[in-house]
Amino acid sequence: AFLFFPGLLFGQGEVPISSLYLLGGISSPQSDFSSTSGAKSGYAKSGFCGMLEHVKIVGSNANWVTTVALANNATDESALSNQTGYKVTAGSYTTGWMMTGFGLGSDLSSTSGIYVSGQAGILASSFPDITLSSGSSSVTQTTKMGLAFAYGIGAGVRMNNLNIGLRYYSGEPEYEQTASIGGYTSTAKVKLPTTILMFVIGLKI
Repeated sequence: AFLFFPGLLFGQGEVPISSLYLLGGISSPQSDFSSTSGAKSGYAKSGFCGMLEHVKIVGSNANWVTTVALANNATDESALSNQTGYKVTAGSYTTGWMMTGFGLGSDLSSTSGIYVSGQAGILASSFPDITLSSGSSSVTQTTKMGLAFAYGIGAGVRMNNLNIGLRYYSGEPEYEQTASIGGYTSTAKVKLPTTILMFVIGLKI
């Protein structure tokens, strides 16, 4: 009977055990990272992000989610200038998130479902170089890339090959900052929080 009716075994469509998504969207800084006041304020503005996300099914409603994301957020030069009284030129934050963790999903229909996930991993953050100038005088602060443990949560909906979601990631890297003025140089290490909320949309590839 199996030989004459192979469709009973194989014809109902196979559910893929893993999927890879390419997503992009908006990176919105949160909490101290977006603040323009306080000792740990980051002066970060909204920017853009992109990510690759691999989802592997490990149970009926469970999966393992691995994400590599990159975000770019400009610095609020106007706020820095108003507070310091100097002309401010600043670069952008570039943050890389390498995350993995456990997810749960629930079907809404035969072609769509919702999901949530919790992840942990590593944050690699590039802090912007900042120059304060007035007339012929200027001070430049440069910063080495910082690393930190990171954690995050995610949620969204998948419809056919479309993936729409939110990712909330946070970490507190330690930076080594160097300031130079008039031939004199000083160095200090600081820990500054980096928290972003990413609104992303993408397709299965």
